[in-house]
Amino acid sequence: MTRKTRRFIFYAFLFVFLIIVPMIVFYASGYSFDWEKKTLVATGGIYLKSLPSRAEIYIDNKPKGSTAKLIKHLLPKIYEISVIKDGYYPWKKNLTAEPQLVTKAKNILLVPFNPKISLVATGSEVYDQFADREENNPYFIYGSNLYRTRDLKLLVKSIANYVIYKDGIIYLDNATGKIFELDLTTLKSAQMFDQVFPSLNKGKWIMSNDNKKLLCQKDKSVEILWLDEFTANSVLRRKGDIEKIDFGEKINQVIWYPRTDEHLIVAGENSIIITELDSRPPRNSNTFITTENPKILYDFNNKILYFSSQNKIYQTEI
Repeated sequence: MTRKTRRFIFYAFLFVFLIIVPMIVFYASGYSFDWEKKTLVATGGIYLKSLPSRAEIYIDNKPKGSTAKLIKHLLPKIYEISVIKDGYYPWKKNLTAEPQLVTKAKNILLVPFNPKISLVATGSEVYDQFADREENNPYFIYGSNLYRTRDLKLLVKSIANYVIYKDGIIYLDNATGKIFELDLTTLKSAQMFDQVFPSLNKGKWIMSNDNKKLLCQKDKSVEILWLDEFTANSVLRRKGDIEKIDFGEKINQVIWYPRTDEHLIVAGENSIIITELDSRPPRNSNTFITTENPKILYDFNNKILYFSSQNKIYQTEI
């Protein structure tokens, strides 16, 4: 081997060491070269988890494996995300990869577009029992006052709305428009928020299963109040935050989907809709079942949705 050849090999290895190796180290540390900006930038990641799992992931229409998965080394920008599985509506979301952070979407609910439906019962007697299950309540309002059903004891005067909360009750005070928590042991009330909530004075209150979110069902929309600071899918919700979801059609009933507490099952006039709380655009909302004037109940233990329509009761898994 000549001296010239040895010198060439030496400089070649030196080039690899000085140029290539640092690039590998930077890449392993979460950096990548942005060819548009002609600069080295810190990358981010996007974590996707779906129910059911093993759904195909596409980022900007490029396949990236299946859920659940963390996609690393993404340049900081907005990406078009699609999660697709045969037999289910596609889930789509615009998510931003942040430098040295992981953006999460771990409560992706894929809604089947042709669910298997079984007839459970028919007849007015069974229908009435189905309707009464939701209406069985240990408290009631009479003349703007809240009473306990079993002994007709007066609990709170002059309230506009209430719901059972943990070991007590939270209610909206008529005079101030503020929300208070009632301790059922001492029958003493404590104010939960400094601000007033005039928009929550009408409509049905429905508490989430995790006791962190209060839903107020209106005629064609719902309003959701966060009772505690809570981060879901990389979105921070502060105590007192409130958000409105407009459905554009009459709502008969709303229940929380208890497997995530981040989705709503909504019974409209002619359909059952499943929508997500994740407000990052676009919000995924799908028609699950088309049926006339449905009423709904969910069995968490068996993961079964019951619904009544035209004096018949049906069931389906979700």
